[in-house]
Formats: sequence, C-alpha cells, structure tokens
Amino acid sequence: MAFRALVIGVGTYEANSGMSGYPTIETSARAYGDALARDPRWGDAARSVILSGDDGYSADGVMRALHDAASAGEGPEDTLLVVYVGHGAYWKDVPGGQVHFAVGSSHLNEPWTWLSSWYVYRAIRQSRAGLKVLITDCCYSNLLPHLGPESPLPGILGTRSDGTCVFSAVSGAVHNASADACANLPEPLNGCTPFSGHLLNVLGQGMSEHDDDLTLGALRAGIDEDMQSCGVHDAPRMLLNDASEAAALFTNHAKGRRPPGREPQTEDDWVRELRLYGERKLRSLMLKPDLAGRVVVRLKSGDEQSRDLAGRVERRAATLLANPVDFVRYWREIEPALLGGA
Repeated sequence: MAFRALVIGVGTYEANSGMSGYPTIETSARAYGDALARDPRWGDAARSVILSGDDGYSADGVMRALHDAASAGEGPEDTLLVVYVGHGAYWKDVPGGQVHFAVGSSHLNEPWTWLSSWYVYRAIRQSRAGLKVLITDCCYSNLLPHLGPESPLPGILGTRSDGTCVFSAVSGAVHNASADACANLPEPLNGCTPFSGHLLNVLGQGMSEHDDDLTLGALRAGIDEDMQSCGVHDAPRMLLNDASEAAALFTNHAKGRRPPGREPQTEDDWVRELRLYGERKLRSLMLKPDLAGRVVVRLKSGDEQSRDLAGRVERRAATLLANPVDFVRYWREIEPALLGGA
C-alpha cells in the first residue's frame, strides 16, 4: 500500500511578471508538508514532495515531479494526493477553455506561461493508484471538471478502483479564492490562505465525532463547519467520481473519538451519515422507507455533493425496496418535492 503526495505552492514570481506574490501561498505549502509528516499514512518524507519557490519555477519542473508521484502508484490499494495552492486563471479563448495554474515563471495575461490543468489531469489519469485526489486552492477552481471517467473530450480524467475526487476552494458562481490570511486560525495556520488554513486546522485537531480515519466526506464536512464558524468564507466544493465519501484520506488525530457503529436515527443524523460515509448504511436506512424518502428530498435541496448522493440513493432504491408497498411509501415522500420543483 503506497501513499504518494505532491504539494505545489508557488507564491513568488518574476519582477516583471505583473503577478502579485502572496507569502500565504508558500506558507500553506510548507504547512501541508508538516501535516503530511505528522500523519502515519503520509509520514515518510520520500512519499510527500513539496514544491515551492524555485522548485516550482517552471511548468516543466512541476510536471516532471507530478509524473514521478503519479508513477509511484501501483495498484488499487494506493492513494495519490496532489495539492495546488496559488493563482488560478481561466481563458475561454484557449482550446477547451481550461483552468490554468501559475508557476514561478508565469506572467499575467500570458496563458502559455501557465500550467494548463489538462496536463495535470492527464498525469493523474495515468496513475494506477486506486484513489486519486486533487485539492486546489486557487481562483477559478470551481470551473475544474470531474476527474473521470476518461472521455474523448480533453480535460476529463479516467478512474480506477476507488475513484477520484476534486476538492476546490470555491464553488458555484464564486471564482475568487482569497489569499489573505485568516486571523481566526491558530498559529501558525493564521499565516496560510483561508481554505488551506481551515483544512489544515481540521487535520490538526481531528474530528471527535468521527472514526479513526478522516474520510473524504468527513474532510468536506469538517472544513465546511470550520469555515462557517468564521462567517466570512465562501463554501468549498467537492466532486466525486466513483469514489465514496467513506474513502479514508488522513488519520483522525482527535482524542476521545466516538466509538463507530452508532446507528443514525433522525433525518439530520442520516443526512450527516451519508455526507460523511456515503452509502455504507443505506440498507439500514431503507428499512424505514418514509424516512429514506425525506432524507433524499433533503439531499436534493443541498449542494453538488448532496445532490449527487441523492441520485445514488435513488438509483439503488428500486433494488433495496423490493416490496412494492415499501417503495410506494418511499416515493410518496419524494413525489411532492418533484412536483413542486424542489
């Protein structure tokens, strides 16, 4: 089982580039390195490479490091994590309208000096790792597509085994990711960008109500709650493709963790269960068809991840509710919401 990580955080540029440098970017990259070093999954320095400053000067250097990290994944038990912190840009008049990532040699309004996300996606797609995760803390990261499946169109990544995840600092119609430090975070995270600082705060503190591992779903929920506590940040975005919310990515460092296995009871419990762990207890939920229907309605009215969850539950409902009476009870909860346009 191999865990490979590449963190890219470039916050300094050439004097004539027209680019604004932010110390928070490279501080964030170093903080990711510290967090990975503390985690038993990622702790071997040879498995986690941090590119900042001169190491991230050229697109060629960044891509060679990415190909090295991606080629280390050998099978379905392996995980590849790629983190990008920095400037992001989007040009509609380049092929495919790709999001671009800044490197040290990038110049403002010169897209050929930036790193196209298409090349990053292509390198990750070629990895044999079972789980592939891309975390992007930059402007226009909300325009990044799913990591899979492979498509004849450019810019879409393929998927294997546990699937893929794209986690971005901004969502919806919001394009700008703040690079100004969040003063509400504890030291030294108050020197990071807000999204990365809050993500790293969740990793450092852990989640006491969660299991021994921090899953993709837990990470998303933890960052949502941590950022909302400040009241000044935009919501992040998570796109899953064949990956489950239950896929483990980091170790949970929280003390006094709740023992796993407690059965959810209320709508709120089940919505949170599905967002944290995906469909692992879906059979138990379907034993209460009325409740299952209300949970699906709640998910449909939520964000992108929640709506995707609702679709997955709906696709499995007919199989899990083999008794027509149970299916009718389930459908009666959903039908009014559909007719009402919810």
